[in-house]
Amino acid sequence: MGKTIISLALVAAFTLPSFAQDIISMKNGTREEANVLEINETTVRYKKFNNPEGPTYTAKKESISEITYKNGTKENFENKPPKLSPEKDPNSVWWTKAKETKLGFWMDPLGLAQWGPMVGVSIRVGSNFDIKGHLRIYTDGFPLTDEFTDIHQGIGFGLEFSKLFITSHGNWHAGILVETSHAEGDYSQSIGVNGSYNEDGKTKTIHSHGYLDVGVIKHDFALTGGYTLRFKNSFFVDFELQSGCSLYHFESNMDYHETYFYANASLKLGIEL
Repeated sequence: MGKTIISLALVAAFTLPSFAQDIISMKNGTREEANVLEINETTVRYKKFNNPEGPTYTAKKESISEITYKNGTKENFENKPPKLSPEKDPNSVWWTKAKETKLGFWMDPLGLAQWGPMVGVSIRVGSNFDIKGHLRIYTDGFPLTDEFTDIHQGIGFGLEFSKLFITSHGNWHAGILVETSHAEGDYSQSIGVNGSYNEDGKTKTIHSHGYLDVGVIKHDFALTGGYTLRFKNSFFVDFELQSGCSLYHFESNMDYHETYFYANASLKLGIEL
């Protein structure tokens, strides 16, 4: 009986210490008796078991094959690739983690084929909200106004406020757009001229068209929607559709105005800092 108790005591004495420390097995074949302090995305921090008050060591996960913890559980690192941070993992929806504000610059090449080139800036607030401001140089005519042609000079300033809906590689967005612009150009106007009497004895009026050099102020209000595709956390391509109305005021007679409904498309190429 006494021998049995002594044997059990010896087994316990040699067995329990083996679980009193963590064992870090390296891929190069070495083993480290340690107290593991922290395991993060790419490294393991630990102290040597025989020097608990000594320095803290750091080992890369990619150099570790296995850790056997003091409670007997094991964690295998052989086939586990290092977990990248959301900002470095191209397959993650990294902007869901972004809390900082990002400033961007963009241009719209479609503007050259429409009413004039557009450039602008964007401010993306976190992952859910976007503000874009733009400057448009009108070189062709205002939309849908056939009477107002041959713009001599025109400029417009606009703001767009959008809510973002995140996807794997970009985001859908929906919002509102407002723009105020001013232009100088030729306005086509019908002019009535009293002529001679015709054979029936009635007054004949001859109508002709003339062009007046006038200024026009335009206000745009539109709903917007589209998709932004992002590359390498910096470059983006945004395709957007707009639908709204334009209100025109002619400076020669501010009481006279016209309203048009219009649809438009834009293609923004930009970069975020």
